[in-house]
Amino acid sequence: MPEYFLEWYERYRKPNIRESTQMRYISEYNRVNTLFVGIRLDQLNTPILQDRLDDYGKTVAPNTVNKFWDILKSSLRDAQIDGLIKKDIWSRVKPHSTKAGAHKGVLSATNFVKLQDYLYNHIETNSDLGILIALETGARLGEIAAITKDDVNFKLNTISITKSYSVAVQKITETKNLQSHRTIAVTKKLISTIKKYINYLPLHSHYYNRQFTRRLKYVLNEINIPDIRFHDLRHSHASFLLYNELSIDYVSKRLGHKNTRIT
Repeated sequence: MPEYFLEWYERYRKPNIRESTQMRYISEYNRVNTLFVGIRLDQLNTPILQDRLDDYGKTVAPNTVNKFWDILKSSLRDAQIDGLIKKDIWSRVKPHSTKAGAHKGVLSATNFVKLQDYLYNHIETNSDLGILIALETGARLGEIAAITKDDVNFKLNTISITKSYSVAVQKITETKNLQSHRTIAVTKKLISTIKKYINYLPLHSHYYNRQFTRRLKYVLNEINIPDIRFHDLRHSHASFLLYNELSIDYVSKRLGHKNTRIT
């Protein structure tokens, strides 16, 4: 089983994904090797898959086990196409986790404005600037970390997203996809704030995922807003725009989504 997964990754996934995503697949291969060592594809069945996935779910949060299962399931589907598995052994398998994961949510319109106002008056660290940019643009953390002063148009009030910073490989990489290349219109207030703290850019020189997460948690606690993940700032940005009756097409393009269904 682990041997097939590695071969499947090398042939069908690796040529088409970014280096940072390749690191994730290698990590998932190591997990497959741990959970299914010594088990051949023709020995796999639904109970074995469910039991091993449940074992993994005891150690990680729901989102982590779900992502692992999505990748593993894709490899199993291809194994059936290749004739290495005779029937569907994955559809009845359900990922479970007994470990609490991060809260997923979006800010209410009231809390969005509350956080927005606080940040404009309390830029004390580079993380604060990153949080504000996330709230005002809906950009991904890696995209925000890669922004340089050359990406900011101080006359037209725009920010260009053309690259991303990957923690996995610790360098500038391509964006998630072609659609992620975009120019985002922002307010004069945000542009003025970025100009004031321009020496913080690029943020990846100080960039650690946990650093931004810890700072966001601290800020939310300061103003009595329930904890959310950093990525939920992206969701909150989209929701706030839709709440203010901007079109779904506009929001989708602003987020760099391929289509409005994703949005």
